[in-house]
Amino acid sequence: MKTFSSLLLSLSLCLMGGMVSNVAVAKKLTDDELRARSMDQGRTLQSRIRALKKLYSHMLIDGEIPPRTTCVWDVLGKQGPIYASTIDQALRMKHYGISLKVEAYTNEQDVVDKLKSGYCDTSIMSGGQAKQFNDFTGSIEALGSLPTREHMKYLMQVLASTRAHKKMQQGDYHIVGVIPIGASYLFTHEERKPTLKRIFKGKAAVVSSDAGQRALFDDFGMKVILDQNSAAAAGAYNLADADVVIAPLVGYNMFNLGVGLKNGSIVDYPIAQMTLQVVSRIDTIPPEVGQFLREDLFIKLNMMYREVEKNSREVPREKMFKFSTREKKLLDSKVAAIREQITAEGGYNKGMMRLQKKIRCKLDKTRQECLEI
Repeated sequence: MKTFSSLLLSLSLCLMGGMVSNVAVAKKLTDDELRARSMDQGRTLQSRIRALKKLYSHMLIDGEIPPRTTCVWDVLGKQGPIYASTIDQALRMKHYGISLKVEAYTNEQDVVDKLKSGYCDTSIMSGGQAKQFNDFTGSIEALGSLPTREHMKYLMQVLASTRAHKKMQQGDYHIVGVIPIGASYLFTHEERKPTLKRIFKGKAAVVSSDAGQRALFDDFGMKVILDQNSAAAAGAYNLADADVVIAPLVGYNMFNLGVGLKNGSIVDYPIAQMTLQVVSRIDTIPPEVGQFLREDLFIKLNMMYREVEKNSREVPREKMFKFSTREKKLLDSKVAAIREQITAEGGYNKGMMRLQKKIRCKLDKTRQECLEI
């Protein structure tokens, strides 16, 4: 997707300090003052970048940024759109004196392991996998926490604020980008108009890292098949080893879900807002750069959603059905109860849950939960 190109371009612009030898801050400033300037959203971008270059001048070798390795999870490998757009941007970045080594992995666990080992400076992975590096952004995909795209847009605005900057950092890692890829839905092998009884029966394929999905299906008494990743879960659905799987609409092509959907349907009920997240090592990608990239992502939010729509275009809309109003309310209540239970057990970040509740109540003050605020 084009979004990754914009991310990498922003990274190059922020880190190519030393390319122009006569760039300098007007007076000698302390590191704290330089850092404050780089984070001041009231300043021009050029002013902030100058401060950032000065602050991290020690990272330059012969006036250039040392090579950085970006590991990309793309289920289609080097033939996939994410890898292709990243490679294209890497070639352009050579003009800025930055060498970017881009590697594609079809197994998401590989980009996780190589980031931990230090081989990758940055890895692009699902929000579910990113949770182990940052449980704040890793809890964005909590069940029913962001009912619509509008809710997600409000959250992205908050994440782009410098007030959220420290929340992006945990341990040796920070989240330099959150990329929305649309809501996830129930893909089923039930072709009739959906009811809770018809949909929540049999076996469900669930990614092992998603406690919310597992709890939802457990609550309905379904047999849960745990899979290592999204591709494996989708495969179980396509092979009819599972009756239900939860996936975003962009997964229709990515995971070839049309195979399983030939004898099935999609329940038009957004389970969660899904993301890809860009996780970086703090020792190689400065936190201030992450702030720049998050701001850039928010500016390009509408463009990102156009990409989501483009990649969801082939989903057969005649296969999508809604629950009745009564059953939707029942499922809403069940999802909320499960989310609260997982939060109480430490499975979801409480700070993110409070933030998402504020967003829900901002957009709909009549919700029962909002009467308690």
